[in-house]
Amino acid sequence: MKIVVTGGSGLFGQQVIADLTAHGHEVVNLDRKPHPAGYQPTHTADLSDPASFDVCAGAGGLVHLAAYPAPNLTSDQITFNNNVSITYNALKAAAEFGVPRAVIASSLAAYGILYGQPGRTPDYLPIDEDHPCRPTDPYGLSKVVGEMLADAFALRHGMTIASLRLPGINYDPAFARIKEIMKDPGFRRAGFWTYIDERDAAAAIRLALEQPLRGHRVFNVAAPGSNMKEPTGELIRRFFPALTDIRNKQGTNWSGMDSTRAERELGFRAQYRWEQVLTD
Repeated sequence: MKIVVTGGSGLFGQQVIADLTAHGHEVVNLDRKPHPAGYQPTHTADLSDPASFDVCAGAGGLVHLAAYPAPNLTSDQITFNNNVSITYNALKAAAEFGVPRAVIASSLAAYGILYGQPGRTPDYLPIDEDHPCRPTDPYGLSKVVGEMLADAFALRHGMTIASLRLPGINYDPAFARIKEIMKDPGFRRAGFWTYIDERDAAAAIRLALEQPLRGHRVFNVAAPGSNMKEPTGELIRRFFPALTDIRNKQGTNWSGMDSTRAERELGFRAQYRWEQVLTD
């Protein structure tokens, strides 16, 4: 199908475009910046302008990635206002042009621990999609509002929309960054020692477009294992001493995010994990 990808010039966007085109889809990149590798067709435009989304005409799918990807990259007001407004513009255009399905990139930050107030503890781990969302930062708030917009557009226009809550994305096939993170488990406390490889995250985007979903569905998408060598139970005792509701999975180094719903409804299975590479 013809698929419009917003933010396709970014690191993750480039991988998403590569995965979709490799599986036979016709992809149109919509970004405020040119594609670094010169991918065409690319339309450079200001996504805060609703007219920028005219490229959605005739599309069968929309992937919305464009956003400030974290707080503190600009002012709080710009982070929130930009992310929310361009998500509304993207979904509004999809509705007006009759695009039947969309996928939006949400985040682990929606739960409110990552980028939240220091010392906060989740209600339970591994965290699933039913865990309350309590963000206090502009980025996490923008993701929760984006999911609320998806609820509204799916209800009003009969669209199929999937929101993928992604943890930190690994862009290095050698997993060198994760090897460094392993030296300081406390650094990733607020992320529950979760990660996803860019190739797996891109595959999840494609699966969410291709599966016969209905309405708006939210999915955690993470590798099944943690990004640490220490057993997850020991990390919880060290860094979340007040947490007693541990809904353990099989194995010892399990992820702090439960991706069971994505596995069941999307057919998602993470293929790229640090254990395959960091054998030392």
